[in-house]
Amino acid sequence: MNNFKSIMSFTLVFLLLVSCSLTEKLKEKLNSEKKDTDTKEETVKEETKEVTSGDDLNFYNKYIDVSNKIQESGDKVYRDYVSDIPEPKSLTKGSFIIAVSLSLSVSNLERTIKDYKRSYYDGGELSKLSAASEMKNEIEGELVKLLKVLEDYHGTASKVSDYYSKGEFKKDLSKTVPYDEEMKSDYEKYKSAFDKFAAAIKKYKPKREIRDPNTISNPDEKSIAILMNAYESTLDAAEEFYDNFNAVEFKGDLSASKKSFEEFEKTYKEDKNTVLSAEFTDKTKYMKYSYEDYFAKMTGNFLDAGKKFFDEAPNANNVNEFNRLYDDVVNNYNYMITAYNTNINVVNTFKVW
Repeated sequence: MNNFKSIMSFTLVFLLLVSCSLTEKLKEKLNSEKKDTDTKEETVKEETKEVTSGDDLNFYNKYIDVSNKIQESGDKVYRDYVSDIPEPKSLTKGSFIIAVSLSLSVSNLERTIKDYKRSYYDGGELSKLSAASEMKNEIEGELVKLLKVLEDYHGTASKVSDYYSKGEFKKDLSKTVPYDEEMKSDYEKYKSAFDKFAAAIKKYKPKREIRDPNTISNPDEKSIAILMNAYESTLDAAEEFYDNFNAVEFKGDLSASKKSFEEFEKTYKEDKNTVLSAEFTDKTKYMKYSYEDYFAKMTGNFLDAGKKFFDEAPNANNVNEFNRLYDDVVNNYNYMITAYNTNINVVNTFKVW
């Protein structure tokens, strides 16, 4: 009997030990599988977030350029409509109207639409840009919507432009008010679509990397760091100015835009002095020369146009005179941005960090 009890006790202990061992192994297996799953999930997350910052920056810079040029074309159509065409209810068949500016701006809008449709849909530059999927999908999605709205806007503007430039209003004044309402409606639709497009771009603005040249021993890397800091600092100040400048109107308050313009000028001059006083080797001097001969020249032209605007616009005799000064600033701003994009792409190809 004692032997039987001993055997039973031994068997019970053995089963308990085996059970505990199996339980521990099961826990280990489950934990292992959980870790594997977590690792896989983290890998997937990292893969979806893993982007090439150079591609994102290039994508962003290009779409800033697209945004500026579309806005230049779209806004100018309505500005010229308001400038060239008197209040519809005041028109008579004997009214004298010269709609040359409106006709030219409508033609320019048509070219802008064609250029970007071909660039995006027909294997052009926009179709070849790479960026993080979320950024790319949202911005391109807003561009597609904007291009459709622009086509409708252009169709209305073209019809209205012909009506006045060809003198059709002299035969039939009944369309003046309906056409005015269509222009206002389509302009508002364009502005709404454009604002969403511009907001999508700004949403994905890459975080600026501020470099400390004093910590860099390689002379080429050091000079490029100085150059990159200057370009990006100048661009940030330029965008701040442009956001304020878009809101200015004839006989309106120019104080905010003037202040941001002066801040841009101060920032640019400091950046320029830093670049021109930096040492560049034979390998990188061409970048300094490109900054000095191309970017600095375009920026100088922009500054000249801005100074003229803020000197003369407050005393402009009429909206046409104001718009000419305004358009000159916008045109030179866009030339500066084009120079920035060209030069920053060259610098990016040399970057080694």
